[in-house]
Amino acid sequence: MRLFCKAWRWLANDPHQLIGVRILQISIGAMLLFKVYTDLPFATFLWGPNGIGWGSTQSVFGPMLGHAFDSIFMTDARVFYVLFVMSVGALWLLIGYNTRFATFVSLVSLFLLYNRLPEITDGGDSITLLVLVYMLFLLPHRAKFSSGQFRVWLHNLAVLAIIFQLIVMYFTSGLAKANGDWWQQGVAMYYISQVQWYTLPGAHELFTNPWIVTLATYSSMFYQLLFPMAIISRIRLPWILFGILFHVGIAVLMGLVTFSMVMIGLELFLISDQEYAQICNKGRLMLGMAARIR
Repeated sequence: MRLFCKAWRWLANDPHQLIGVRILQISIGAMLLFKVYTDLPFATFLWGPNGIGWGSTQSVFGPMLGHAFDSIFMTDARVFYVLFVMSVGALWLLIGYNTRFATFVSLVSLFLLYNRLPEITDGGDSITLLVLVYMLFLLPHRAKFSSGQFRVWLHNLAVLAIIFQLIVMYFTSGLAKANGDWWQQGVAMYYISQVQWYTLPGAHELFTNPWIVTLATYSSMFYQLLFPMAIISRIRLPWILFGILFHVGIAVLMGLVTFSMVMIGLELFLISDQEYAQICNKGRLMLGMAARIR
């Protein structure tokens, strides 16, 4: 009964992860802008009527509504309209303007591009689509609220949904790795690094070192497998820091910049407002001590 009352108060009293929500909005906005910037020169080739895009939304919306959405890509000009709309939504997320509408606009435009050409997407696009759905229920940036409001309930439920989605993503990925022979033998990162499609040229030589290969392979697998338990333990902040460094490495060595931007935003989302306050206080103390030493 006491646990139920505590959970009730957590959901109803005040919105949680407000700083984390803002960081997540910034990371997704920056990722979508980067995506538009890199894909814009090839937009008509990728999604245009004479391009390689072939996908349809009819499996989601049905023949009539799906055909209406698919017709957006029947002219080159409309492809650029979709990218323009995505840019506006991403920019508004980045600066914190009308974030709920910006989330909706970003979700629709990314969903259309994702279904038009699913082959060029990565895990970052998939998790971003799911997270944007949950973000529709978050409180807008700088929104006014009162404890116990229904919108506070929705916000906190969306926070839990995002956290649970991240846990599921990490754990299922870790299980998939644990069932693979190369991951069990500690050599998976070597084979990944030798595929030019997945790895930047500089990583080929780096991952010929057996110590680096073994450490990178097992650390990434066990990080994902132990993630659900680690983030509710006393080592949650070091675990999150390790995850951030892990995704920085993915961005640098594998070139998966958009994926890493979203995942780093989700890692930072896990840190509570109270923990951010403590981190800031400790940072001020350290800066003060450094200033006195000088």
